[in-house]
Amino acid sequence: MRTFFATFIGMAILTGCATPTTGAVPRGEGLHTVTRQGNGAWVSTDSLKTAAILESDAHCKRDGKGVKVIHTKEIQAGPGRWPESEVLFKCE
Repeated sequence: MRTFFATFIGMAILTGCATPTTGAVPRGEGLHTVTRQGNGAWVSTDSLKTAAILESDAHCKRDGKGVKVIHTKEIQAGPGRWPESEVLFKCE
């Protein structure tokens, strides 16, 4: 019972620390990244990637530009981590 309780508390703490999005983070040379993280193992990396691309597009549209996706990276959920998708992009 103690192990179950400790595991439950640990998972609750990790859930509270999950970052849903980083926003557009400048990386230099006109590049930016947006990282989206799910708040549970059941969240698909495809849905996170779609949300990150939409956020990237909205960031570029604020400057009247379009988004050019350079690279995407998906990390599946695993022991001790939630699923995550990262989009590297440039506004043109």
